[in-house]
Amino acid sequence: MKKLLFTIFINVCFLFVNAQQVDIPRINLMPDKPSPYLMRDWKQVAVDYDNFVFNMTKTGTNLPLTNINPASGINYSDVQHIRMDTYVGQKNHGQVAEAINIIPAMVGASLVGIDKTGHLQTNWVSKIKDFFNLKNGQNVYLNGYSSNTGHDWWYEIMPNVFFYQLYALYPDADPDFAGQFITIADRQLDVLFKLEAKLQPWTAPSMNYRAFNLLTGLPNTSSVPEPESAGSIAWILYQAYVETKDIKYLQGAELALDFLQNWNKNPSYEIQLPYGIAAAARMNAVEGTNYNIDKMLNWAFSSGIGTLRGWGAIVGKWNGYDVAGLIGEANDGGNDYAFIMNGFQHAAALAPVAKYDKRYARAIGKWILNVANASRLFYPNGLPDTNQHPAGNSWAKQYDPASCIPFEAMKQVANGKSPYAVGDAVKGGWATTDLSLYSGSSVGYLASIISKTNVEGILQIDLNKTDFRGENTYPTYLYYNPESTAQTVEITLPAGTYDLYDAISESVLRTNVSGTVSFSINAKAARIRSEEHTSELQSH
Repeated sequence: MKKLLFTIFINVCFLFVNAQQVDIPRINLMPDKPSPYLMRDWKQVAVDYDNFVFNMTKTGTNLPLTNINPASGINYSDVQHIRMDTYVGQKNHGQVAEAINIIPAMVGASLVGIDKTGHLQTNWVSKIKDFFNLKNGQNVYLNGYSSNTGHDWWYEIMPNVFFYQLYALYPDADPDFAGQFITIADRQLDVLFKLEAKLQPWTAPSMNYRAFNLLTGLPNTSSVPEPESAGSIAWILYQAYVETKDIKYLQGAELALDFLQNWNKNPSYEIQLPYGIAAAARMNAVEGTNYNIDKMLNWAFSSGIGTLRGWGAIVGKWNGYDVAGLIGEANDGGNDYAFIMNGFQHAAALAPVAKYDKRYARAIGKWILNVANASRLFYPNGLPDTNQHPAGNSWAKQYDPASCIPFEAMKQVANGKSPYAVGDAVKGGWATTDLSLYSGSSVGYLASIISKTNVEGILQIDLNKTDFRGENTYPTYLYYNPESTAQTVEITLPAGTYDLYDAISESVLRTNVSGTVSFSINAKAARIRSEEHTSELQSH
């Protein structure tokens, strides 16, 4: 019985059983193996970041970075809400609280194995529920403890995505989470119908807006639109369907994705499209939908030329530094502007796509290798001192010897240097440095999905770790070989004996194995390895 279930799982999750690998043209422009190749220990960076940022006993200039308001919460009287600076040297130091910073910091830490319900003698998880704007009637998670909707979908949808992730990791952390989860889904479902979605006749919503005001029921037609928000809303609604099995949420996810399916222009604005791609790939595999993953992935990785705000994947070298794979303003004109948080979030959202649509395994594996290598450059130890904004560099030398808090961004050319680690905070007058917590808080997302192997340049990419509420019964890993010759990868299995399966070649790699085992990967090729406990198979 168990072996039959394993076979069914593979056939469902890897729908395109005989498909060849599909190229993403923008990823083709990236090196097979970036050079110089200097892969940081990202899990250690994530642990160092968590221990630094959440340590409320630190002293020094602009420290501590986090504190707990001793007063009762705004929306829930049984919590004291968290404050965390968005940047080092933040104006109103000690009084700042943004959900897009605080909640991902907890999700990322949890993904690398830190229990945030009891870390540093504090239950951090339950305290985030005060970001659910109950008192003012918005009834969703927002970026502040008392905020409004109708201004910017990125700030109004992503806090709910991050809450859904945290709730998936800590389903019993607070009794109010379950009700919040449902209310959020109902609110977003209602948005679709207010934006002209219909079930009879089936009609996709109109979502080419900046935002949607939940209190007035009207969209925001000003400024740069964020049509990619259809993707993050679809992700939320499909998560609600998986959790509740209520068909209305599946219908809502399909309606939102149908908007993207029918859209002919690149909707990329920042980080919401990859979540829509993740939902679409999973729904294609599990629910039998037929969303155009190729179109959506090419949107996510295209040059920024012609997009809403020049957003895309960066390629090439900046003064000898390989920056391929970074995400940001990517107009190929000598003035590209990369942002570290976006690479972290893209990697977390898109890694599971390879599990549900194996045609993109090689492309996704190659891109993750590049973005993971280049992301080191945002940190104070990643570039020469002269290639960093001096205020951030000086503070980091004194207080952050582990170099775990990054600069928000990196410009191709600034102050006569290339590249140049900087950000928007100093220029905007928001802080005295461009060292960015809201950017560094997502490091655990990347750290959790990648591990080094015995072969330099071949990463083990966990396709389950950031597949929240996903088809995660069997450990599943992606390996991409950037070399021009076949390579042999060694892995150490957990206790017990296992059968190993490669989903791409549809072949059994090893049977009844334990301990350290090896398998080969052809040049410029990828494998997706799943494992099933042999003792379980034999018992059935």
